Amino acid sequence: MNLKELATRLGLSPTTVSRALNGYPEVNEDTRERVVAAARRFNYHPNTRAIRLATGRAMAVGHVIPIATRHEIVNPVFADFIAGAGETYSRNDYDMVLSVVPDESE
Repeated sequence: MNLKELATRLGLSPTTVSRALNGYPEVNEDTRERVVAAARRFNYHPNTRAIRLATGRAMAVGHVIPIATRHEIVNPVFADFIAGAGETYSRNDYDMVLSVVPDESE
């Protein structure tokens, strides 16, 4: 379910629903409680990509990996690091971006 569908089910505007879910003070407390309860009932979760577009925050961590001569990507320690980092980023709603580049472009 997306925000518009939730708003339609509640008979509210998407703006009001968004503001209620994000704690804006101008939303009546009864409305906020109704919106939050409906979001739980319908298992609504905000679209993280839409939030990132709206806020201008990428919520991504990038890693640049040199590949030409050292081949760090096949190092078992590197694999453990990337796996652990990926889990941590994911738990905190961040994406991981890996860029493999020649050593001279590092």
